Amino acid sequence: MKKWTIIWIMLLAFSITVNGQSRNERRAAGYVIDNYEVTCMGTGMDGTQLIKVWGFGKKPEDAIHQARKNAVHAVIFKGILGGQPGCMQRPLVNKPGAEVQHADYFNNFFSNGGSYLRFVSQAGDGSVDRIKIDKRTFKVGVVVSVMHAQLRRELEAAGIIPKLGQGF
Repeated sequence: MKKWTIIWIMLLAFSITVNGQSRNERRAAGYVIDNYEVTCMGTGMDGTQLIKVWGFGKKPEDAIHQARKNAVHAVIFKGILGGQPGCMQRPLVNKPGAEVQHADYFNNFFSNGGSYLRFVSQAGDGSVDRIKIDKRTFKVGVVVSVMHAQLRRELEAAGIIPKLGQGF
């Protein structure tokens, strides 16, 4: 009897430890969900890009906030490959491992209410495409405007990317 009690306690402790590690890992690197879609809708004269981006969340409002993070993340790390011609296709950060190397900066930058919000705003009439995936998940598409030029200046000031003209 005592042997089974010890086994149950060990299994319970192991399951709590494994669950806690995955939560911490998600919290550390989970400011962006990697399976998002981004499409270029056009560019503006003032260094802005119109982007249609999709986000996931438990509520449509959460998915819209996630979509804004995804839009800024795409401009910084992935680039915008699909859609109308004229968008800046290359990512701002092209050094491999920069996201991990500057993890403290990006964790603060992409935190809820973080400074990424200064560079993204909802564009157009505010309409969203909403798809209910299952009982607890929504997929929402929204058109946002990302201030590409200002975002570049912010990353240059933080020392994450070199300034334009530097390195020649």
